[in-house]
Amino acid sequence: MKVIFTNDNNAEIELITHKFTKDFIKRDDDEVLFRRINTFLINEKIIKNNVIDLGSWIGDNTIPWAMNLPESVIYAIDPSSRNINFIKEMASVNKLTNVKPIQVAVSDKLETLSTNDNIEHCSFVYNNQMNNGKHKEYAVTLDSLHDDGDIKDIGMIHLDVEGMEYRVMKGAEKLIDTYNPVITFEQHLEIDNYDIISNYLKKKNYKIFLINEVLPSCRPDCRNSIAFPKHLYSSDLIKNIHDNVAHDLLIEK
Repeated sequence: MKVIFTNDNNAEIELITHKFTKDFIKRDDDEVLFRRINTFLINEKIIKNNVIDLGSWIGDNTIPWAMNLPESVIYAIDPSSRNINFIKEMASVNKLTNVKPIQVAVSDKLETLSTNDNIEHCSFVYNNQMNNGKHKEYAVTLDSLHDDGDIKDIGMIHLDVEGMEYRVMKGAEKLIDTYNPVITFEQHLEIDNYDIISNYLKKKNYKIFLINEVLPSCRPDCRNSIAFPKHLYSSDLIKNIHDNVAHDLLIEK
């Protein structure tokens, strides 16, 4: 059985028998604009080199990105062993040798995080201000993974980490300064601190755009954003994204 991800260059993905498969099939219809923008950037070779998919969940970005970037390594990073094992199985059945799953939580320092949520789709922040949740996970930083040689040559970082976005970026400062990757991140605009990320990235000469697309499986205030480093950004690039994909739904912040 296969599914075609129409918004990811019509990637034809072989499926496995698994409890996550039903959710995986539905993902082509979620975050449609986000997927189309990323596909456009891949096709235009704006996104290249290796990609970090952090908070990779069931690999609904990892797998099509691996297909569309066969010369790149897609690092699927997630704290859940079930999520990571599903991604491994999906990569295997689709004969993808450029997927590198890494099972770990990520923060701005080496620490133990906790959550009261199901670890398969959790937040280490929401409803857990004292970090005293019942499930414990040891966290590293992206810089420490890079220093250890687990990740390298990064062209894009994608973050879907449920309130941990700024802390993850702080823990990736050397990596960001070294590679100046495209950075995409998801936030809940009413409860997350958007300005602190915006200020952090602007100091590093990034241009930041909100993708004004309602995400059907999330809170109404949930949005993706994309940040372009100075060497990749141009007004022509944004115009091309608007004309070909976004249709004025990309808003500079």
